[in-house]
Amino acid sequence: MWIWVNLRLRGTSLRRLAVENGVSQQAMSHALGNPSSHLETVIAEALGLTPQQLFPERFTEDGKRLGWTREPQRNTRPAGRNVEEEAAA
Repeated sequence: MWIWVNLRLRGTSLRRLAVENGVSQQAMSHALGNPSSHLETVIAEALGLTPQQLFPERFTEDGKRLGWTREPQRNTRPAGRNVEEEAAA
């Protein structure tokens, strides 16, 4: 709840961060409860924090990550149409 409120106070939201970073809103929300190094960084930077400050339970005292995280999985297809213009006819 703290994250959502502070994002809103800064004029943004998880949805807007998702759109700006080319991921789904569900992926962004999922990062709040499950480690995702890329999305943790996006959320933390939007709040003016480091991932270590925002998610201290996911890091050691010296800032090293605890455990496994998901790597970014990007869809390389362009957004929009799923067929070429000529093929649609």
